[in-house]
Amino acid sequence: MVVVNHAHNSGAKTMVPFLNPFTGTSSSASSSSSSSRSSVLALLGTRILVGLYSLNPIRLFFLVIVGIFLMQRTLSSIQRHKVWTLAPIANIDRDCPQPSYPTLESAKTKRPKEKICLTTLTDEKDKAFATRLVGWRNFDGLLKLTWDNKQNYAKKHGYFLFDESDQLDKSRPPSWSKIRAVNRLLNEENCTWVYWLDADTVIMNSEKRIEAFLPSVPSLDLLLSVDDGGGYNAGAWLVHNTPWARQFLQEWWDMRSFVKVPGLAKSGDNDALKYKLQNEFGDEETFNEHILAPPRCTFNSYVKFIAPSMYAAVAQTIKEQDFYMAEAYYHRGDFVAHVAGVDNKVETLKMLLKAAK
Repeated sequence: MVVVNHAHNSGAKTMVPFLNPFTGTSSSASSSSSSSRSSVLALLGTRILVGLYSLNPIRLFFLVIVGIFLMQRTLSSIQRHKVWTLAPIANIDRDCPQPSYPTLESAKTKRPKEKICLTTLTDEKDKAFATRLVGWRNFDGLLKLTWDNKQNYAKKHGYFLFDESDQLDKSRPPSWSKIRAVNRLLNEENCTWVYWLDADTVIMNSEKRIEAFLPSVPSLDLLLSVDDGGGYNAGAWLVHNTPWARQFLQEWWDMRSFVKVPGLAKSGDNDALKYKLQNEFGDEETFNEHILAPPRCTFNSYVKFIAPSMYAAVAQTIKEQDFYMAEAYYHRGDFVAHVAGVDNKVETLKMLLKAAK
């Protein structure tokens, strides 16, 4: 405690006693030679360190955990409120390459109409405690925000849209439950094809039909898009209702060693998928027997966001940017835009919904 001596003495200087951080005893110094601000901070810091050192180890551990928790929540909040804008390529046309395989739309032979189902889910209504406590990303409100966009598209082309939030398994991060959701639609709703879409996806070009990239070859079972680093993105994919596909989904679900702790930025389902494909379908012949990986812009374009302060500079050098005309990145006219890797989901999705056709 700082105590100021208010006694007035014509020949005396005002004295300011203070506590010695090591001994706890008081000493005095004249106002003309008082410690600088840095010295005071050093003394306070030393006092805090001495206090922490003298704490019971259990109390110290508790304080460290609370500090880490508060830091994590602060950083998460900062990321969720970070301001982004669409990169200039969102206003530039780029034709996505046509599929290199026969499609249902291009098939000359008549086939029974396929029952094509679209699905997504959210953990907003039944979130696991760990996710509520330390969840890095917040997907609350995303399904409601993007639902009409997907529903209008499904109605336009005679597809079926399902909200599979009831399939949520709270023992895992919510991203894993997409496997359960798709499996249910194959087994109980008798969908011929199921198109999984993360809640942070938007149908940008409703004129494009799914039959335009579905293979007409009955033995092909799974459509994936290539991700950065040589993996495959599990945010948007399509699966055929075949015994092989249902077995594949079950084996993917059973890869429990890849399940991450709920609340982390990564769930582990993407890692599990990558591992399975690399180890069981490593050679091209085995992969192509059941799986197709068309250009990512076919049904899962990655959206490029930049800081607003960078927009003018990027626009002036747009042709020099590595994402310019790149197949993986969303350009105007692409089918689906996916807001992957961005924490401020709500505001970024609103940008895309305004531009969707």
